Amino acid sequence: MALLAAGAMQGAGATNAPFAAAPVAFTRAADVLERVRANLPNEAIQIRGELLCGARRGKLDRAFYLDANLQLGQSPATACYTLRDAFGATAEQLTIVRQPNGVWRRDYAKGRPLQGAPAPSGDSLIGGSDVTWNDLSLAFLWWTDGVITGRELFLERECLVLEFMPPQAPRLTRVWIDEALLVLIKVEEYDDQRVIQRRIAVRTFKKIGDNWMIKDLDIRRWPGEHRTLIRLNEVSAEAAEIRDQRSAVSDQRSEVRDQNSEVSDQKSAEPKGGIQESE
Repeated sequence: MALLAAGAMQGAGATNAPFAAAPVAFTRAADVLERVRANLPNEAIQIRGELLCGARRGKLDRAFYLDANLQLGQSPATACYTLRDAFGATAEQLTIVRQPNGVWRRDYAKGRPLQGAPAPSGDSLIGGSDVTWNDLSLAFLWWTDGVITGRELFLERECLVLEFMPPQAPRLTRVWIDEALLVLIKVEEYDDQRVIQRRIAVRTFKKIGDNWMIKDLDIRRWPGEHRTLIRLNEVSAEAAEIRDQRSAVSDQRSEVRDQNSEVSDQKSAEPKGGIQESE
């Protein structure tokens, strides 16, 4: 959700991304994820979006609004997610902080008004959707005991495929990372027979300042192929907004200086000592 893309995303279903740099050679899954985390923005990212849930044929059966404040590129990594119902009323809120020992501290509240409650597990589904809290927090980017199983094409992109097993992951999980962009492309979860149970795939990107952010994620769950679309309607970087505000203040100060300079020039041009009579 807050991953950066440093290059191009071509092919069906993924649009509006820049060109990629040359890929870096990796031999360990942990090194790949470390580089992906290094691409996370340092500034706070504010997000307003929607979770649109429905069946395969496109029938919408529920919708939620999602507000998020992400600082995943900072130390410690933190994030706050607020889920609102279709009428805009706050229903749930989860704040996570990654502690020095590598454990995520979770502070959870729900109800109207919000009241503290035991935090749900990271892999629990949110509000009957196909999305888990781990999906929103990108918790798998901090997994360590994985392997690189090979390379595969996805959306016409060369991807490194990482594989994680329990107890590191809640179930067998495969993660596709664009080898050139070092950005998440797809995640799939399987049962013990390696039958797919859930898939997360990027659909589009959005440029924020100099960075490219994931904008739309498509999540599908089997059996039944129920799906949820995470659509990010507003994404802004705090630092970029501060720079814009400072620039506007600087422009205003410059205009004031110019006006003062014009007034000073006018005063200098006026005759001194009043009107002089000529002889």
